[in-house]
Amino acid sequence: MLKVNAQQVARKNAEDWRSFFSLIEEKKEGKLPKWFRPRPPGYWKDENGKYKLIFIIRNDRYEVNESERTIYLKDFKLSLRFKGKLKWCGKLGRLEIHYDDARKARYAHIPVEVESTVESRGSLRASVDLGIVNLATVYVEDGKWYIFKGGGVLSRYEYYGKRTSEVQKVLARHGQRRGRKLKLLYDKRRGFLKHALNSMVRKIMEELGQKGVSEVVIGYPREISRNHGNKLTVNFWNYSYVVKRFEEIGEELGIKIVRVNESYTSKSCSLCGEAHESGRIKRGLFRCPRMGKVINADLNGAINILHIPESLGSGSGGQLPVRDRGNGPKARPVVHLWTNGAGWVLLAPTSYEAMKMKAVNHEPMIRPKGTLAL
Repeated sequence: MLKVNAQQVARKNAEDWRSFFSLIEEKKEGKLPKWFRPRPPGYWKDENGKYKLIFIIRNDRYEVNESERTIYLKDFKLSLRFKGKLKWCGKLGRLEIHYDDARKARYAHIPVEVESTVESRGSLRASVDLGIVNLATVYVEDGKWYIFKGGGVLSRYEYYGKRTSEVQKVLARHGQRRGRKLKLLYDKRRGFLKHALNSMVRKIMEELGQKGVSEVVIGYPREISRNHGNKLTVNFWNYSYVVKRFEEIGEELGIKIVRVNESYTSKSCSLCGEAHESGRIKRGLFRCPRMGKVINADLNGAINILHIPESLGSGSGGQLPVRDRGNGPKARPVVHLWTNGAGWVLLAPTSYEAMKMKAVNHEPMIRPKGTLAL
């Protein structure tokens, strides 16, 4: 190993230790959950416990030729070809080459430092309520709202889950627990989910940026995996990753991201500002007992999330104060649906009243056995 490479390994190790000590300080200051315990850094291992092969190169000891798609390692006089293209232009950071044992391939990771000069185009505020049936419900102050349906993403996710279960059964019959095919399926499921969520966040932020939104408030369910996590909320949803992507794209587009605790937003009514334990009457609907009106439950949560920063320190005991809702939500939400071929596509506009009545009057369909329903 060359001296410059050894120095980079030592520097990366020192960064991990500094992160560990900073977590200890945050733990003492009460900024972390009570159940969270910082652990000292260990060996670089993957999820199966195998040691990870990482090759680290200092930023001045390599060159990237985008036209020829090569990375030249100066100390080794070695030229490596790569696939893909560079997304950012700026100061290149430390190069890390990781080996994927399942795919039998190597991946290069290069951080790029760029200057953010983008400024927001307006002064509107928006909020995002994350969920499962509706992956994201977005509400803007001008009354427009968006729904990103999660059925297509969840269906594909469950498909990979069934495939992994079948492979696990085959491995179990041979007395094995791990295999290359199993790891490839896990990687495909993880990659698909990241792609779907990344494209959703990108579409949301670009749409809000064009509307002149300068601040986005995101509801973050703290300790969800600790208190009421299940297969969907823990395995399917990685809230911290999604919120981080919102922050990264927001920095790119000049939009401020505010992360808030979404407690009481599902029980509180955005129409009257009071909390109602029995407000959720049907799947996806919230009824205000005081005003007798019905509103989409996710939209109700998104409106409440938008006004959380306004109610902080109000001494309301968790309830949101009565507020002026302005023009209110528009009658027709902008609905996006995930398709495996085209990604997120825009559905034909549907009136909100039609959606509400369909949800209220919905009854399960009883089909005769042996018939094919198209």
